[in-house]
Amino acid sequence: MRHSVLAAALLASTPALSAGLASSSADESSSSLEGLYAGIAGGGGWLIVPSDNILAWDVELRVGYSFGTPLQIYLSGAVDGGSRSGVTFRTEQLVAFLQYHLIVRPAAMVYARAGIGVGLSGDVVPDRTAAGLAAAGGVGIEFRFLPKLFLAPELYYRNTDLSASGTSMRVQTVGLQLGLIYY
Repeated sequence: MRHSVLAAALLASTPALSAGLASSSADESSSSLEGLYAGIAGGGGWLIVPSDNILAWDVELRVGYSFGTPLQIYLSGAVDGGSRSGVTFRTEQLVAFLQYHLIVRPAAMVYARAGIGVGLSGDVVPDRTAAGLAAAGGVGIEFRFLPKLFLAPELYYRNTDLSASGTSMRVQTVGLQLGLIYY
């Protein structure tokens, strides 16, 4: 009788034991993403300036800290540019981001990010650098292809309100970029 009760208790606890092991391996994978966060991304989209939409390119560098799977904080430097009526138009943004993972799986993680900072451009007013408030955001998926490296396609949006010498301009960028992310 004792053996059958012990066997029944052991069988009943097996799912709980395996769930405990699974959560411990998820914690290990989460802690492996804690520490340095760095990335480089590039892509294309639309640069939206007053009375014109420009086919654009973008480049972004990121460096910061990852608090494990759910949360990252980092500084991003981005450049968006394109050709407007035969003249190159470019903006730069330096933005502090907060990134949060909405869905976490071993092979892929869905994230959303938002940030605020400063934008600059030398192309708004000749011989002046226009500056202003910049805000940005994005939604993407990070696909793991090495233990600490992810490939991340992302749909992004950037908004910069620039002004110099009494001239102001709102510049927006919407596009798709592909990033290489290190945790």
